[in-house]
Amino acid sequence: MIFGDGVSRNVLAQWTNQGIRFSEDLETSMRLVQHEGGPCGVLAAIQAFVLKYLLFAPEESDNAVPNNLSNSGTRKEPENGCLVTDILQSLSEEEKSRSLVRSMSEILFLCGRNETAVIASLNILDCDLLESEKGSVDEVIAKAHESVSVESGSDLQKVLRVSTCTSLSSAIQKLENVLPIFRSRMGALLFLISALLSRGLKTVKRR
Repeated sequence: MIFGDGVSRNVLAQWTNQGIRFSEDLETSMRLVQHEGGPCGVLAAIQAFVLKYLLFAPEESDNAVPNNLSNSGTRKEPENGCLVTDILQSLSEEEKSRSLVRSMSEILFLCGRNETAVIASLNILDCDLLESEKGSVDEVIAKAHESVSVESGSDLQKVLRVSTCTSLSSAIQKLENVLPIFRSRMGALLFLISALLSRGLKTVKRR
């Protein structure tokens, strides 16, 4: 459904080497990094929801932009724009991760008509191994990915793990647990699969 029968290796490479992670550059620290052209639509949607969460949900974000700066009538002032930029650049990694998780959860629940969210991750690493390995979580998962080769849909099915959440809070908790996998090289593809499964494959085919 995603790529069709005649997908090229170049297209697969675009989708299997695109994680969902923020830029390490201070000036672009709230932008999701895009390596190639294929997954741009997925990243753009998540990016939009991240900014919406930070700008317009101050009650949920400790360091969100104040309401008076989010008002369209005052946002035109240059000094306000500078302040917004300063606030976004000052966000901690924890705050950025929280905004990402909340945004991804909201998108998946919207796909599931606010009833369910399906989260697709990879069955390549268990918690015990994760705790025993040295290095950061991202480094451990990147190492585990070395043994994963995706050249067809059947290859992906072998390592795919799917969870269904029936509440927004449970989806947020699940995504918090698997966020390092979405930051890894297959994150954009996993999120696309999650969105399709949340919507329902029969519904997607009909439309």
